[in-house]
Order: sequence, then structure tokens, then C-alpha cells
Amino acid sequence: MVVRRPAEALIRGGYRALMTALAAAAEVASRLPGAPARWRALRDRLGHVPAAERAGASAAPAVWVHAASVGELNAVHPLLAALRQRLPGRQVVVSTLTRTGLARAREMRDVHVALLLPLDARRPVRRLAGAFRLEAFLFTETEIWPTWLDEMERLGVPAFMVSGRVSERTARRAPLLRLLFRRSLRAVTCCMQTPADAARVVAVGADPGRVQVTGSLKDEAAAAASPRVAALERWLAAGGRRLIVAGSTHEGEDAPVLEAYARVRGLHPDVVLLLAPRHPERFEAVGRLVTDRGLRLQRFSDVNGTAQSARLADVVLLDEMGPLAECYRVAVVAFVGGSLVEVGGHNVLEPAASGTPVVVGPHTANAAEATARLIEAGGALRVDSAEALALALEHVLAEPEVRRTMGERAQAAARAGQGALGRHLKILAARLSAARFARAPES
Repeated sequence: MVVRRPAEALIRGGYRALMTALAAAAEVASRLPGAPARWRALRDRLGHVPAAERAGASAAPAVWVHAASVGELNAVHPLLAALRQRLPGRQVVVSTLTRTGLARAREMRDVHVALLLPLDARRPVRRLAGAFRLEAFLFTETEIWPTWLDEMERLGVPAFMVSGRVSERTARRAPLLRLLFRRSLRAVTCCMQTPADAARVVAVGADPGRVQVTGSLKDEAAAAASPRVAALERWLAAGGRRLIVAGSTHEGEDAPVLEAYARVRGLHPDVVLLLAPRHPERFEAVGRLVTDRGLRLQRFSDVNGTAQSARLADVVLLDEMGPLAECYRVAVVAFVGGSLVEVGGHNVLEPAASGTPVVVGPHTANAAEATARLIEAGGALRVDSAEALALALEHVLAEPEVRRTMGERAQAAARAGQGALGRHLKILAARLSAARFARAPES
């Protein structure tokens, strides 16, 4: 311990200095005459409350929920709705790190104010936190920002990690991360997805007495109704087409997915592939990859419902963020990306909850428990190459009974993990004033 405290002070001091320097550079860059739009946009990460939200920022007590991007926002949506019901008269403030996430947050009816989280330096953090009358701060998965959490403790605002997850990769750096995170996590109540996540968050500095296993909020999330997806469904029906969805793909996955689709298409010409890149900046490159292979491309945003266009299309490019979860409902089989490359996989419970058979690659550490649950139940298949992916897709497409059974088992396995929302709410109620939760029935 004598050795660790100086090391901890050095690591935390270095972090504060780095973030302060980055914030100062961003402040200067955002004000330069003739600066590019992306530099001017840095002002949004400096703790300034937008004019549209400024008047109402401190009008009522606020509960702040931070989710990194669209996927985390979709997962936490049931919790947002429950908080708004159980905390009447409070504002629900949501922050994200991406502009696509920000746009999604502004669409949610349970959100009063949506912002970008500031750079994790003291000045922008205090500027933004001080603009609201905060009663609680919740953050999802592994969004541990030391300066922000230190500020919450200074203000006496209870902080909660919800649907918490710590990856194996992060855990391997635990000795170093503990030096940075220990003091910031000491007052945080950690609601972790699995026992393994609970052990890892303790390893990176959380107080074991404040760590509980609650499950994943992704088990509870339901796809929101989308007129665009309804149009897609009509379009497919008009052309007599079936849909394969490849969701949340990363660079290095689109080519093997397209190769697998080309093989399957030769046996099942009625099948259309919906390809959904994880990051919007890749939309154009993925679209070119499709056309370069001689496949006919249809953009999701341009689906017009005509039978002729449906019969001609090979690949639908999902060029919008948000509708993927509902698109899984329309599919006959789904491949969940981030798993053929070493990313760690994404949310397999979204397609499973819709009763859609699931296929994943070998790299699923980020969703290990849910993936294992689906595979063990017979609702998912694991593959390791384009050839194996084609065989798995062909197996599901060719056998209606296999497809029905896998879908039922996937859905049952997804439902078996539900209850996370109620467990989260009980922990929140235990730490916050029970009177604030009195108007809602027990979950």
C-alpha cells in the first residue's frame, strides 16, 4: 500500500493533466475563425448547455443517465421509462458520446434533455453538472469517467453503474486501471450483468460491498415500432422475398458476409440480405463493396414498397441508426456482427427476443453469457468463416422446422434472462429516497 498510493497519485494526476490539456485545445479550436465544422462542434463537449435546454435545465430536479451510443441507449430505454414513472416531477437528462446517439436520445419521449457528455476535465464537467439540480447519475456498461464521478461524489449525487460490464480485455489491465479508477468508483453502486463482470469491476477498483449482479438491461429492451420497418416488411412481401439480417458489422466482416450471401442466394434466390454496418461513417464504403461485387443495392432509406424494386434487390443497406432491433423481427435468420473479427460481439438478445434464429462468429466475449445461453438452448449457431456462415444460413433457410424450433428456443432463452429491470429498480430505490419511488407499483 505504501508503494501504491504514490503510483495512484501519479496516474490520476497524469490523467487530469491530459484531459485538461485536451479540453483547453478543444476550447481554442472551437473558436478559431474559419475553423472546420468538426472543430466548432467541439464546443458541445466543453460543458455548455445548448440554448434550447438552458432555460429549463435547473427548473426541476434531474436524474442523469449516460449511455455511450445508440445500442446502449436502446438497452437502457426501459429503465428511462421506469424512472420517469417512478420519479414524477423530475427531469430525465441523457448524455451520449456520439451524435447518432444524441439524435436517438432526442427522439425518445422519456427524455427531457439530451446532451453530449463533456470531455472529462474539471472545468467542463463542473460547468455542465452545475447547470442541473442532480439527484442521481446512472451510467451504462463500462463508461467510467473519473473526473465526472469525482464531481458526483463532491456534489453528494448518488452514482450507479447500470447493466455494468467489464470485458476480459479491460480486466487484463486491472492493476493499472485500479490506480486510476479506485477512488472514483468507491462511492458507486455497481449493478453488473454477470458474476464475472462483478469480479472484474472489483478488480479495477469498485467497493465489493457496493457490487451486485442484476443481469443485463438488454434482456428487457423491446424494439420500438418504426414506420420505415413496416414499409420494409410490405416491400419484402410485395416481392415475395425473405430477409437475412447481418447486424452491427465491422470492417473485415462485410466481405465474408457478402460471400456467404452469394452462396446462399444461388440456392435460395428469394432471399435478400440486409447489411447493417455498426458505424455510420462506413455506410458509403460498404455500399461500394456491395456494388463492386455486382450485387444490386437498395438503401433502406429509399425503400418505396414496389414489388418490382423488391424483386430486383440483392442487398438492403441499413443506412440509418436505430431501426436494426426491429429489422431483426422481420428476418428469417440473423447474423450478429463484431464476432467474425476480434471486436467481441454485440447484442444477440435483440434478434433472439423476436424469435429469430441467431448466428455468431467465434469472438463473443462482450456478450459471452447471453451467447452461451442461446447456443446451449439451441437458438444460436457459432461459425468461424464465410463458408461456415453460408452453411449455417443454408441450414436454417432450407428447413422450416429447424427455423421454427431455433426461433422458439432463442426467444425462450432471451426471456429466461429477464427481470433485470426490476432488480435495478430495487437497488436504485434502496439507495435513493424510497418516497420518490412510492407512486409506482413494485416491479
